[in-house]
Amino acid sequence: MKKGFLLFVGGLSLFVLASCGNNSKSLKAKTANITKSSVGSGIVNQHDWKLSGTTDAPDGSKVIVYSNDSNTNIATSQNENWAKVKNGKFTAYVDPITVISDGSSDNYTTSKKYTIHTAALSNYSKKKTVSLSKKASKLVKKSAKTYTITLSSAQAAYYNSLNDDSDSSKKNSDSTSSNSSDSSSDTSDSYNATEGENNAEKYTYGDFAKSDDWVGKSYHISKAEVLQADEKDGQTVLLVYTDDDPDHTFMVAYDGKTPAVEDDYVDIQGVFSKRQSYDTKIGGSNTVPSLVASKITVTGKDSD
Repeated sequence: MKKGFLLFVGGLSLFVLASCGNNSKSLKAKTANITKSSVGSGIVNQHDWKLSGTTDAPDGSKVIVYSNDSNTNIATSQNENWAKVKNGKFTAYVDPITVISDGSSDNYTTSKKYTIHTAALSNYSKKKTVSLSKKASKLVKKSAKTYTITLSSAQAAYYNSLNDDSDSSKKNSDSTSSNSSDSSSDTSDSYNATEGENNAEKYTYGDFAKSDDWVGKSYHISKAEVLQADEKDGQTVLLVYTDDDPDHTFMVAYDGKTPAVEDDYVDIQGVFSKRQSYDTKIGGSNTVPSLVASKITVTGKDSD
């Protein structure tokens, strides 16, 4: 199975020299060392790089990650505020599109390496998380440590699906609108049909629910019932269950609109991402397998 993206140290860190006469409240930068990289979870961060690491910067220091431009910070916390240092550790989220968009790639892969730089700023009071002051940018550039990072299989599939959806939209804009009763939605060719069918035949829901080892693997759900459908800003998230068992629930993310609604039966082709958690109506939470769908087809409706 394909692993998640790899992380490489791309150079030696440089420490900022303290300016003569600076007081304890002056702006300072320290090296931020990435010790672990993974793919974020949750609806907001599910396609982001999750970067965990250590630094000598004091608590409350703001973690900075930049790609080409040291004036532009691309790191945030899980709730999209400043990522901050606590007890010498940090966790920051980076949307890959802020890094890969300058590559002009029409086909995203797990083999292409992207460069990022990391540092931590103390005594930086600006509220905006993106644009850095000239002084901050200069300090960050001097202290930053360089890494190369790659997309996971699930991330590559997702961003390729965005390209395919964009191409499809352009074609559709020049043609007559398709029949509104067409219940099939297809945005990506990254799904591997053979692998999807094999996984559906050989493995059970329990195999997918117990670990994230399936990330990047194709899977075909031939019949699922929609428990909940949520559509926002052109993106859809479905909760569906299989085997006529509501305990066999999947979360399905789809970049586009689908006619699927509650109680519909759907056929889903997609690629596994990391398991997702959601709040239940009784106040608890449930962690379930998650798919990035390339195709969702409504096949019927529960009449009960």
